[in-house]
Amino acid sequence: MSSTFKSLVSKLKPFVKPKRKRYRYLRDAALMVLVAFALLSYQQRNMISGEAPPLRGITTQGQPIALERGQVTLVYFWGTWCPVCRVTSPMVNRVAEQHKVISIAVASGTDGEINQFMAEHGYQFDVIGDEEMLHQAWGASVFPAIYIVDKQGQIRFKTSGATSSWGMRLRLLLAAW
Repeated sequence: MSSTFKSLVSKLKPFVKPKRKRYRYLRDAALMVLVAFALLSYQQRNMISGEAPPLRGITTQGQPIALERGQVTLVYFWGTWCPVCRVTSPMVNRVAEQHKVISIAVASGTDGEINQFMAEHGYQFDVIGDEEMLHQAWGASVFPAIYIVDKQGQIRFKTSGATSSWGMRLRLLLAAW
């Protein structure tokens, strides 16, 4: 090999190697996205779509509440025992300041225990205790489970696991559109 060729190769090495790393990072990122998508799809496999089932009950504060046509609503299944719900609930609380939210506390104790939990964390959204196993009618088996129901009573969006307040707001806005 000529010395000019060797010097040219040595000068180009720093530029060639990072490209390989970039491709490797891209490949790894794409694989991670694919795995995350597969996991979320698996978690949401039982969540219903189409027309929302009837949802009415008495909140833990003793007030009647119902899912009604004509209003976009976020339906939130969660538990006081759920670590991911502890991340999502503050965001649901912020969303509830501007949008209708009906939450169902799954396997979370008596109304008094749920109210105590809500007070300790400063949550203001309405809660129904899940004595009637509402989560089963909705297909919520992974918590938290969030459904966005449009004005016609159709489930427009559903998700399980952690989500952001801006993501919930965006879905509510799209469902109202």
